[in-house]
Amino acid sequence: MTAPRTLKHIHDDLKKKFPDKNLLPGHGHAQAHIVLVSGAPGPDEEKSKKPLAGKHGQLLNQLLKAAGIDKRKVYITNTIKHRLDSAIATPTKEIRAHAAFLKEELRTINPRVVITLGDLALSGMGFRQPLHNVHGKTFAFGAYELVPTFHPTAALGDPHIKELIQADFIKVKDLLKINKEKAAAL
Repeated sequence: MTAPRTLKHIHDDLKKKFPDKNLLPGHGHAQAHIVLVSGAPGPDEEKSKKPLAGKHGQLLNQLLKAAGIDKRKVYITNTIKHRLDSAIATPTKEIRAHAAFLKEELRTINPRVVITLGDLALSGMGFRQPLHNVHGKTFAFGAYELVPTFHPTAALGDPHIKELIQADFIKVKDLLKINKEKAAAL
């Protein structure tokens, strides 16, 4: 029997596959019920060595708190684990190169809900519909529920998008409560 994979094993494998990249692994609670998946690290994330940093990270913290979700019990990761070259408009090749690592991360954490933040994260999950058609909806996606929503960056200048993300996060909190009640009834 093979030993179970750990997040450290996955990160070590990432380093082997992308030795010349400044990689940013996921961060947070390793047995989280909620995993947030973003697209790729930006300059703030590279500097802090954590996913979703800077102004959009601050907004994310506010949104989580307002929805009653404890950030310390959440795992945050990126579809692509290194900063993208700004010349790449649609990073299909990079998404494919990182997809197995993201799937392995999710298998290892085994969350109840995965929230994708933005189009790139949604594509990284293998979902082929535009975000504006599916945001806020819940999809059974293997062992977990998938809830696509907008990236906090989109909400920084648009109060309407911020309200949509907030409603999606509240939906996730309610979904976890329903799942917990179902499990207790069994």
